[in-house]
Amino acid sequence: MRAQTGAGRGRTSRRSAARDTEDLLPVRTRMDPRLLLITVLLLGLCAQAGAASAPRKCHISAGNLSVGYIGASPIGAHPVPGTYETPPPVDTLTRMKQAGLDAYEDYIAWGAVEREPGKWDWTQHDREYEAVKNAGLEYVAYNWIHFPPVWLRDGGDCTLMRCVEHRQNTNTLSIFDPRTLQYYDRFYKALHDHFGNRLDGVYACILGPYGEGNYPLDVSWLINCGHIHEGYWCADPYALAAFRDAMRANYVNIAALNGAWGTSLRSFSEILPPREIAGGVKPTPAAFASAQDRRRWLDFIIWYHQGIIDFAEGSIRTALKYWPREKVRLKPGGNAGGVNPVAWGTYCPGYAKVAAKYGIVLQPADCRGAVFGDKWVGTAYRFYGVPLSTEPAGDIDTNTFVRRLFSDASCGASQLFTYEFDRHVPELRKYAHLITGQPGETPVAVLCPTTLYRLGGDLGPTIRACEQLRDFTDFDVLDELLVRDGALTSHYRALVIFQNDYVDNAVQAKIDTWKQAGGSVIVGSDLLQVESTLKPFATDGVIDGLWITRRGRDALVYNGTDKAVKCDCRARGVAAEVAPHSIIDLPI
Repeated sequence: MRAQTGAGRGRTSRRSAARDTEDLLPVRTRMDPRLLLITVLLLGLCAQAGAASAPRKCHISAGNLSVGYIGASPIGAHPVPGTYETPPPVDTLTRMKQAGLDAYEDYIAWGAVEREPGKWDWTQHDREYEAVKNAGLEYVAYNWIHFPPVWLRDGGDCTLMRCVEHRQNTNTLSIFDPRTLQYYDRFYKALHDHFGNRLDGVYACILGPYGEGNYPLDVSWLINCGHIHEGYWCADPYALAAFRDAMRANYVNIAALNGAWGTSLRSFSEILPPREIAGGVKPTPAAFASAQDRRRWLDFIIWYHQGIIDFAEGSIRTALKYWPREKVRLKPGGNAGGVNPVAWGTYCPGYAKVAAKYGIVLQPADCRGAVFGDKWVGTAYRFYGVPLSTEPAGDIDTNTFVRRLFSDASCGASQLFTYEFDRHVPELRKYAHLITGQPGETPVAVLCPTTLYRLGGDLGPTIRACEQLRDFTDFDVLDELLVRDGALTSHYRALVIFQNDYVDNAVQAKIDTWKQAGGSVIVGSDLLQVESTLKPFATDGVIDGLWITRRGRDALVYNGTDKAVKCDCRARGVAAEVAPHSIIDLPI
């Protein structure tokens, strides 16, 4: 969830993890199969199948099953022995298949299926599998391994995540203990032993709250989390050792570290997480008075973010022991339309860089048409060559769903997931064929101020400016990681910077080199300050409520206003009227 401005997940400000969970409840509890019986609607929609527009090319999935079963299991928030969840009726799933659905995701939690050591009960998921496959749908296993069985959790033969603030454990396996990946391997093996190659897709599990790329957050509506809050989860012995080892590798000797940090530590064994967070304070740039203070914090937060990314890579590699890469997927978490709070660890470009090594699909959350967030993700996925499947993390009304589909298409998504398939079949029939995996083409990029973000800075000004900018031109969002890795090439003619408070030295050097080669750096606090300088590079150049994405010889035009707007694609003089909250595809 973004900390600064209102956008993704339907939220409007920084919220606690507990509030975030409350906001997710309407979606995450949507697993009761009775809620799927939208029979009249689906029958009507299926009758329209012959009138569908151009053939759909993207893969569409929905979810999610067995959540009630997990909640009633021993690891659940309300355990009830002997409870199983009834699968959706096959005829309902069949109608969804006929309406265009391809796959259904089923939550499979280790703590629910192995309630005693070595005794695996797959009854719940066999029933879900049978219903899904009998309807002709693909069955996808969405694995939750991070919440261990009670017998392991309470038995002491594992390490749990421990917070810096209170030195207390939460009921989630520590990503820093090497045994955790061994336990993940144990689960993957058991899953493969049971289902074999019958699974159509399988998610490599990361962490919490939903097996995604986040550090622990409150999901106590479903799981007995134990001690839980938004914060920093790196105080267990393995985490502390990992941090010290990383700093030793960075600096080699303690004198070099002390010089960089402005400290007087006697050895690497004295290194602890930053004092700024020990009392539960959320860091801001003002907390770091000197360059040494900033370096000390940045070393920590970069390590902290990379720690969960490295663990995700380990989980991917482990899953690939049992399934081919075509079936393995990953949910790296979301961005709430901007960037999640820095403590959450959801550093989207880092996951894209790792996934590129393995050729697997990533399915980030919070993809609902938020300009900055979607472009931050989409640009990274395109640069690293990662297939993009989008997923929203909350309810979406019809107009927002159309905006989401336009954003998905312009960002290069090739697959999409929705919790509300039945509600949005008309929009999918009309526009899903636009989602081809081909992103929009633009010579304009916006710099994501990653260093400012890592210092706890407010990226709200950049995020809000991007919302204004989208009506003027299409653009990519270049994270500082992408710039370091060579994404700022001659393909881009203009780089817009809305916040230039801090930037990594290596990134600044790349920008300077690109500028010397003819690139144009445009700095301003909002669209008004950059509009005139940017106009020669803009793909649209008109502020009229229409968003345009050019893909080869076509232009996708989205009208997000409540009135019809005339579009004049000036390159060829093609004109058309775009209805309110709709998309058209124009040849140019």
